[in-house]
Amino acid sequence: MSDVLTHPPATPLLTSKRALILAAALLALLATLLILSPAEAQLGNLIKVIYLHGALARVGLYALMLASLPALAYLIRPRPAWLRWSNAIQVAGMIVFVIHFVLSIVPTYETWGVWIAFDEPRTRMTLQIVGVGLLVIVVRRLIDDRRFSAVANLLLGAAVLLLNLRTGVLRHPLNPIGDSTSSAIQLYYAGILLTCAALTGLLAWWLAQDSKAKSS
Repeated sequence: MSDVLTHPPATPLLTSKRALILAAALLALLATLLILSPAEAQLGNLIKVIYLHGALARVGLYALMLASLPALAYLIRPRPAWLRWSNAIQVAGMIVFVIHFVLSIVPTYETWGVWIAFDEPRTRMTLQIVGVGLLVIVVRRLIDDRRFSAVANLLLGAAVLLLNLRTGVLRHPLNPIGDSTSSAIQLYYAGILLTCAALTGLLAWWLAQDSKAKSS
């Protein structure tokens, strides 16, 4: 009889059940923040849609750029986990960025009288990122080559960064919430932004776990 004691494998900190509970809690927190967030003198409660629209835009952009880092790590040291996380963060970021664009239709129509402001440089940038991003996701899945996927993710992240730095504004304020003199508006927006970031991270985790399960 062996004297060596065997221990059951440790339970991971985040499981599917815990992730579902956490997602529900974060969604409830997001709804609460939006309901309690202050209205604005000129825009009224429409500003609440803009809070969410702005937060999703930032989180989506940063996620698409962040996805390039594990892609670069994979090219330096090809570990499947690096690429799995790069793909997951990229897809999560693209989902959030598309939601931000759909949501932007409401304040665009209410403030400028058009559903999509094609003359606005930031709108054209958004459409370019959505179009190219979706194309990259589809093509890398069709080709199904790890090195190609890593290079594509790296290039997409770099392109998003370059577009974001080079694109100016026409009518759209560059940072209306950040430039606000109201500390309450900035505080609530920070909470909404962080909650959206947490939800996006949770979505990326779920996508990475799903990809790992399918490959095993």
